[in-house]
Amino acid sequence: MPSFRQKFSGFFRQFSAPSESRNDENASNRFIKKYLTGHEVQKYEPIILHGRTPQEVPPQQLGGIKSYEVVSSLTGPHGGLISVNQTEKHLSASDPEINFIDNLEDDSHNGEKKVNVSTNDSTDETSNVESKQNILKKLRHPLVAGVENWNVPHTNAYGASCSLYEVHPITHRHTGDPIADCFAIVTRANSAIMVLADGVNWGVKSRTAARSAVHGCVDYLNKTIFTAEKESPKNTTDVLVTLLRSFHAAHNMILQEEGTLTTLTAIVVLPSTVDNHYVACCCNVGDSLGYVYSSKYGVRELTQGSHDVHRMRDMRDVMGALGPVDGHNPELSNLTLSITQVDLDDIVFITSDGVSDNLDPVVGHFTGLPSVEAYQRHKLSLLRTEDLIRNGVSGKGPAVDTAKDLVTLLLDFVTRLTAAKRRILEDMEIYADANGKPLAQGEVRQKRKEIIRKMFGVPGKLDHATVVAFKINSGK
Repeated sequence: MPSFRQKFSGFFRQFSAPSESRNDENASNRFIKKYLTGHEVQKYEPIILHGRTPQEVPPQQLGGIKSYEVVSSLTGPHGGLISVNQTEKHLSASDPEINFIDNLEDDSHNGEKKVNVSTNDSTDETSNVESKQNILKKLRHPLVAGVENWNVPHTNAYGASCSLYEVHPITHRHTGDPIADCFAIVTRANSAIMVLADGVNWGVKSRTAARSAVHGCVDYLNKTIFTAEKESPKNTTDVLVTLLRSFHAAHNMILQEEGTLTTLTAIVVLPSTVDNHYVACCCNVGDSLGYVYSSKYGVRELTQGSHDVHRMRDMRDVMGALGPVDGHNPELSNLTLSITQVDLDDIVFITSDGVSDNLDPVVGHFTGLPSVEAYQRHKLSLLRTEDLIRNGVSGKGPAVDTAKDLVTLLLDFVTRLTAAKRRILEDMEIYADANGKPLAQGEVRQKRKEIIRKMFGVPGKLDHATVVAFKINSGK
């Protein structure tokens, strides 16, 4: 029987490079050569405008929302935001929070939010009847975060999650369970909401934080932007203000449900005033990153303003989080608002760091360069992602055509990339003695620590991995 050291070496040789490198030795270097020869330079690509406040981001005018009827909706994993045990608050006309939701006035008065409360006691009989009808409808078809049915997927509006951690050979459970990520996507005729949260660390409370954040955020956006009772936003500043407030709702939901900490990234796609052009408006805190793929311009990172691409970062640092970081307060040091133009057939997508970190050339061990600067790592990550989308894991295509294709491709790639680490950590010798008797937890932990230290040369990062994506369409 081979020793553990021999098996370790065998696993490393077999799985240490992504499959495209084994099938085509030039495939994994294609994007590097493109970078080194300068072929990646574009004469023009839609710019990304970003800032810390809505007023710092130059406003762009928006077109009209065609319909408020939901076309597709999906949340996950394992129930996603539906699994949050929260009771909808019964609203009344005298509730001061109602007008706060609608109020998009200037909030610059000493940093305080204005709340205008008005009550009309002379409500006529007709509106009372309509109100009762609406209540009865909601009782028959209860909405969760503003959506009646969360299981209406579409090939151009899709999301999925998986665990990249090893499976315990005795208990047959993934290390790190449950998956602490959560995503949701809702599309309408010419618009979309897409949200992703990554609970910080492991455990049920981290998962609760992610689910609560997504629930609170989506619910607020649906109630303020996508309702016939409110005026549609006229420009991107209105949308960014609403996104900021949706993060406040997300944070409050985490505290209500007693979750811990989570990242959160939300993108709202709306039509611009120019036919067949759209605007992606984004708010993010933490290290869940948003991107746009264009067949014409390649991949650009919508959330790049939230981190300094010229500084090497510690991937263990999430940079910011909602939830009770300091007492009841969140950590908003890298909270960023961003907008960019998107066109028909572009794919907007968000990834957890279990995906984005594994697309990093150093983590994935596919640079082939003696040293890489921080800005080069960022650019090579984008080129690596673009190369995957255009050429697939095999390097021979076909190119991604739908949002579902993109989600499936990226999760497949990071699963393959991290296979060696999983196989090494799934060896029975770590968990049982020569007679098959399970070792004590302390012994297992010590063995795992020693092995992990030796796995520096093995590519990939074990984590929970989630992607949610939306392909822009005309809605016709």
